[in-house]
Amino acid sequence: MAKRQMILSEFDIVFTTQRVVKGQTIADHLAENPREDDYQPLHTYFPDEEILFIGAVEDMSEQYLGWKLFFNGVPNSFGTGIGTVLVSPRKHYPAIAKLRFPCTNNMAQYETCIFGLKMALDMEIKDLIAFSDFDLLVHQTLKQWVTRDSKIMMYHCSLLSLASKFKNLELRHILHTRNAFTNALATLSSMIQHPDELVIEPIQIQLQDRPAHCLEMKRVSDVRPWYNDIKEFMKTGSYPPDADSVVKSFLCRLSSRFFLNGEVLHKKTSDLGLLRCINEEEADYMMKEVHIGVYGPHMNGHLLAKKIMRSGYFWLIIGHDCVNFVRKCIKCQMQGDVIRAPPTELHSMTAPWSCSMWRMDVIGSIDPSASNGHQFILVAIEYFTKWVEVASYKHVTKKVVSDFFEK
Repeated sequence: MAKRQMILSEFDIVFTTQRVVKGQTIADHLAENPREDDYQPLHTYFPDEEILFIGAVEDMSEQYLGWKLFFNGVPNSFGTGIGTVLVSPRKHYPAIAKLRFPCTNNMAQYETCIFGLKMALDMEIKDLIAFSDFDLLVHQTLKQWVTRDSKIMMYHCSLLSLASKFKNLELRHILHTRNAFTNALATLSSMIQHPDELVIEPIQIQLQDRPAHCLEMKRVSDVRPWYNDIKEFMKTGSYPPDADSVVKSFLCRLSSRFFLNGEVLHKKTSDLGLLRCINEEEADYMMKEVHIGVYGPHMNGHLLAKKIMRSGYFWLIIGHDCVNFVRKCIKCQMQGDVIRAPPTELHSMTAPWSCSMWRMDVIGSIDPSASNGHQFILVAIEYFTKWVEVASYKHVTKKVVSDFFEK
């Protein structure tokens, strides 16, 4: 092949190998050169496409003020469940059942339809529109398709007899996505494995418009606020039931520092200002907003107490609560300076000169022993120079320790 390229190069002819003939090339050739005898144009129109589409939209969009029935059946490895929903202009009536006998998918759909029609007859409904996503049942009931399955013949006859009891019954086909609620009910009933004596309470569906963390609610405490006795004394002049003379005199002196404006108690300041007294829950909320709120600078406890008082609020142990709150703040612990001070006070053992203080300890017995049979180690440390002396022995006796010190 290389030899041919060299020979053809002097004639300005480029030699290329043949590539694979693609299907698009053949299609282009047939389109450009059609045969007149067997050519037929392609019809892209499907007769049922527009009918099914328009029917599905009309079924769900039109404002029908009567009763509507949605049903579906789901057979799986756990069993067969059926679910129906009767819809009125004001209320929904769901109903589910589990079939405890083997059945096919077609049988399950007929069982569901008959179950829903019997439910409608029990409620004395005469005008009804039934919706199903099972195309076979709809066309067989409307007698558009022939029913030939022997298992379905009895269901078909029973369904026609029930339909004759209605004044006006209309059966329509909808998409599977439009019948999701009954599909969920049928799947739920088929998955449940329960004995005969088990009673299942009705399932209630709650609508939550907010995330779970926004729905947390705290129980309001029945404990009276800390200023209740002061407020009652200034309002009615009454003392607590178990108050003695000391408590009464203290309450009289303490009340002179407060001012009652209607139902709101205020604390007087040295500059003739007024601070609103708040209870425990309001104090917790105030500390969170001021310390870790939108504009919270994460100050220390004393500054937090002063800032809350400058905002016009007060409670008796405001300084103590603010200090404890700042100590428990996670961000302050993570971003704050490392506290290198020990948690407890250190007790230093000083040695003013060398060899004035020694510490000795015995290590052993060591198993296995050394090659010379020694199993114990004597260790002595001098505190001033950190000098270490070590020696090993077979046994630790009084004479061995004295000889160790003499050396």
